[in-house]
Amino acid sequence: MSSVDGRTFPERIIGSRFSAWLDKRVPPSPQITLSQRNIFIFPTRTGFVFSGLLLLLILGAVNYQASLVYAVAFLLGSLFLVTILYTFQNLSGLQLELVNARPGFVGEDLEFTVRVVRPQGKSREGIQLGWPSGIMQWAELLDKEADTVRLYVEAQRRGYQDPGRLLVETYFPLGLLRAWTWVDLNARALVYPKPVFQDFPISQQGPRDEGQLIDPFGSEDFRDIREYRPGDPTKHIIWRSYARSDELMVKQYASFVEPRLWLNLDDVSGGIEEKLSRLTGMALKATRQDREFGLKLGNLKLSPGLGDAHLETVLRELALYGFTER
Repeated sequence: MSSVDGRTFPERIIGSRFSAWLDKRVPPSPQITLSQRNIFIFPTRTGFVFSGLLLLLILGAVNYQASLVYAVAFLLGSLFLVTILYTFQNLSGLQLELVNARPGFVGEDLEFTVRVVRPQGKSREGIQLGWPSGIMQWAELLDKEADTVRLYVEAQRRGYQDPGRLLVETYFPLGLLRAWTWVDLNARALVYPKPVFQDFPISQQGPRDEGQLIDPFGSEDFRDIREYRPGDPTKHIIWRSYARSDELMVKQYASFVEPRLWLNLDDVSGGIEEKLSRLTGMALKATRQDREFGLKLGNLKLSPGLGDAHLETVLRELALYGFTER
């Protein structure tokens, strides 16, 4: 019995029940302090081998009444018990805090910054943290009280992405036991559409008071009268003025175009996701060229603007288009 995500029906039931239990045991919070309530500990494979060796030593000592074997068995047993305490203590008291979640584009890595703080005066080392879909990172707190760790998760789709619960674990000091926990720092990052770069739509002519002069010899609007200069079109010469004053005067015309670029969802081709990707590429290109641009997404209309702040606003609207969550 299989499913779309590759898990069987019992696995999905167990996974959902475990998640519900974790939500009660370790509730979501942007700042969490680890304690016996949310730390789990269990022997590793090496720990089980060590325990099996310890059991064999005890059986051998009982069988042969060897005092030296007793001493070795008790010494190793005491070492195992002390290791339990130290492995648990390596996570106990740690404070985890989500510092920042940087947005990114589909297909890129999202960056989450997590601050790890150890109890004052107590060193911690050999701590790993990360999401199952990302790469585990080390947090070393031997010589400093706090460490800032950057974690990366691949952006799957546009909108808000929640990487899920963060795994924090340690095998310190001997690797016989693993202490770990799953914490939910309410981490989520905004994912922009994957940019597709193409040329801007053809500029349309706009009204004179809003446009920009681009052709002093245009023929759309009369602008002024000035003296003739070599190279001026003869059709613009005012011959009546020349007949009266013997001075060549020309009429000056100008064509105006709208300098502000409008990115309109209806002006690009493709499906919704492809259209949003094309608009994303245009927005990035316009910002790099210091060109003023606005955005039209259905009933939404953002006034033209410049700069990184305007670009961030546009990208946010493109990322959340069609979603109710804001």
